[in-house]
Amino acid sequence: MDLPIPIRQDPRLRSCTECRRRKQKCKPSSNPDLPCSNCAKRYPPVACIKSQLDGRLKSNRRPISNHELQLGSPGQFGGMLADINTAHTVPVDPIPQNAQLFHYYAQQIAPLITSLDGIDVPSMHYTSVLPSLMQSRLRPQLAILEANHFLEAKQWQPLDLAETRRMIALKGEIIARINDMISKDFNKTYQEAIQAVLHLALLEYYGGDKEIVMAHIKGLKDMVRLKGIQALHNPLVGPPVTLFDFEIACGYEQAPCIIKSEDTISITTTHCPETFETPIFEVGTPFSAVLKNYYVHYELTTILDEVRLLTSSITNLSTIKSDPDDPFSLQQSSSAISHHASRILHAALNLPSISLGIITPNSSRSDLIHEILRLTIINYTRAIASRLPFSTVVTPALRHQVFLAILEFNLTNWKSIPGLLLWVLLVASPGSGKDQLGKLLRSQETLVVMYIGLKDFAFAVECMRNFSKVQNWISAGNGGAEGLVWKQEGAFDLLN
Repeated sequence: MDLPIPIRQDPRLRSCTECRRRKQKCKPSSNPDLPCSNCAKRYPPVACIKSQLDGRLKSNRRPISNHELQLGSPGQFGGMLADINTAHTVPVDPIPQNAQLFHYYAQQIAPLITSLDGIDVPSMHYTSVLPSLMQSRLRPQLAILEANHFLEAKQWQPLDLAETRRMIALKGEIIARINDMISKDFNKTYQEAIQAVLHLALLEYYGGDKEIVMAHIKGLKDMVRLKGIQALHNPLVGPPVTLFDFEIACGYEQAPCIIKSEDTISITTTHCPETFETPIFEVGTPFSAVLKNYYVHYELTTILDEVRLLTSSITNLSTIKSDPDDPFSLQQSSSAISHHASRILHAALNLPSISLGIITPNSSRSDLIHEILRLTIINYTRAIASRLPFSTVVTPALRHQVFLAILEFNLTNWKSIPGLLLWVLLVASPGSGKDQLGKLLRSQETLVVMYIGLKDFAFAVECMRNFSKVQNWISAGNGGAEGLVWKQEGAFDLLN
């Protein structure tokens, strides 16, 4: 049974800048992310910039930078698609819907990749992300698809039939272009082709269609095989493919499919970036210091330290050599891990439960983070103690409760503790469905993976590899050892 999802009220808006400039009466759209009725009819499209009076996102607002003024001004906005269509052999149909979606991606989604919350966007966004978006033959179309996905998820309702058909047709055009690139001069275009398939696979992952995701993964493996293993040594191909492979493995509770997990050993680090502490990385500052600004119960922070030790005991289990004179040594280690998890679970169940009731903008940060972490500890340790997968342990009701609290805690708060957010989302993601909640959860998981990966790629790989090892150990059940070696037919060896 689907759980009800609260519909957020639209904030009151002043007239947009374009209507004020033209001295027209502004007719705001019911969707705050779309232009007003007047601007929606203008051609060439213009930027419909609104000033917000109130609403729950008010605290995240900031003065618009010179970069954004240039990007969002009417002249530049109309020129973005024109520049793309002039420079590339794959034009974007210059209809208002495409212009609005591309504008939304460029101003609202792309900055999140490098900043997580869209605030204090680093220079890399303007020197690398935006230029690559404008200069690629396929990225603009992919950006339109992704913007469409995010808007649909944010509205908590599906698109109308006509728009759905338009997106399916656009996706078909992109796939046809990729096939054309592969058949003509793949040695020159492999980087862009692989990145495009990777992007399509992520969009299908957001949507929850595992069969199509796995079909794209098969295509990625074929493309890497066609180009040769050196394709994964390309810094613009190898890192995103590696992160994607681990994210899919964690989300579907399976082995990585593209790259052999044992061959990512060379991608390692013992350094945890400041404030990135997480229970799935074995070193770091005590959580009492990490969470001091959120006034979390001291007992909860000490339990998080114990969870970090628990994870380390599992990830280090593969280094234990079985003693031929004591064939039960590995089983004894696994039994000790289960007992350790049970003790932590018992302690977490004894923590005070803070009833969030109906989550509102007035819910305190300390209450929200306390309940998010308490529930995630319970889910994580229960799965380890019972040797049951996260997709079984985390019920739809628990996932619903945790994720709505995650949204209300907002990305600006999570930006100070992104490692904890990664762990929370990795625990909640397996088993999430095709509903709007599942789509939002998986898309936010990808955003956090990309953000951390850009900050410290080796750290991101280490965290996801450790989480994957925990899932692998759980899947072994009472056997203990056999789960430590996953079957990865056709995976590629990075070391060759």
